[in-house]
Amino acid sequence: MSNLEIVEKMYHCFQSGDMETLKTEVFAEDLVWNLPGHHPIAGSKKGIAEVLAFFGSLRKLGLQVTPQGMGEIGNDAVAEFYRGQGEVNGVKLNALNCNHYKIRDGKISEIQVFMSDQHSYDAFCWAAFELKPIPERLA
Repeated sequence: MSNLEIVEKMYHCFQSGDMETLKTEVFAEDLVWNLPGHHPIAGSKKGIAEVLAFFGSLRKLGLQVTPQGMGEIGNDAVAEFYRGQGEVNGVKLNALNCNHYKIRDGKISEIQVFMSDQHSYDAFCWAAFELKPIPERLA
């Protein structure tokens, strides 16, 4: 399977909700997903369990992620850009973003996300993932 096919398979699994195939065939055990921003889900997700929980949250929001184009970079990487669209609690997201994937032994091992409109993504995530009230957060 080519590196492009691995990334395409990830998208197919995300869209169909096939988390088991992501876990067993697409993601490396030590996977790291780096998501920039100033919102509750920003930062690095480490390991398959954290990334699948992140994916599950995005799917519950109804976030639509549509690949727009991708290409291989050398023997071990893929760059792709995609449109992310959604609406939650009246806040709309419609942005083009870019991901850089590192592929190792036929599996995705690291992803760096680059946002075209970080402020809109931050606002969308804050609308979707509100923090608990202070007493509960600090307990």
